[in-house]
Amino acid sequence: MSILEMYKHIVPFLGAALGKDCEVVLHDLRHPEESVIAIANGDISSRKLGAPATDFILKLMQVGKKRDQEYMTNYYGKSINGHTLRSSTFFIHDEDDNIIGALCLNYDVQHYLDVRKQLDALILMDTEKTLADVVPPASKNGDDHFLGVEISESMYPTVDDAIQHLIQRSLQPYAADAKRLSQKERLAVVEDLYKNGLFVLKGSVYALAQVLGVSEPTIYRYLNRIKKENQNVRG
Repeated sequence: MSILEMYKHIVPFLGAALGKDCEVVLHDLRHPEESVIAIANGDISSRKLGAPATDFILKLMQVGKKRDQEYMTNYYGKSINGHTLRSSTFFIHDEDDNIIGALCLNYDVQHYLDVRKQLDALILMDTEKTLADVVPPASKNGDDHFLGVEISESMYPTVDDAIQHLIQRSLQPYAADAKRLSQKERLAVVEDLYKNGLFVLKGSVYALAQVLGVSEPTIYRYLNRIKKENQNVRG
């Protein structure tokens, strides 16, 4: 029995023990497009078996997967329905110390935030700006980075949702239609998506080419250029 198969057995137990407000998810990171191999209380994020890795995990896979820290606790997460989650992740390693899996706990704290917002409004007597609005969720000890990756997490029911969300997020700074971006702007978009782990997902090059109105070979040329420039900087 593989190590991930052994972890599968504790997912329903944790889901029952921790209650309906806590989603328990086991990821197989060797298959990021369909990494969820066990899940309990999945209605919290609207995910099922076969859902893709989160954006945080994709970025982590992009920067490297060697053992550095065993786990990360109490960081900010967001479900596709907009609920705020308090998330923690335990990383599972193989015999070569590569991260091959992740066991995640996602507490839905949205109802607590809603109550806090109402209390803040009463205390501050200002319904337009409350403490809940101006104080963002923070990870434990104020640490908002892990292995050089910003800690915030969005969760997607399907790999297409993940790809489209990451692409649209990178396009937000540009006022022009995606198909009218200059070559310099397209290159910047591809570089941002590369750093955020988009291209770990199969089908991402095709999807991005469609959105930008260019060919897939053009995206691959941009990627090769970005990888060479990054290697030169490190060198």
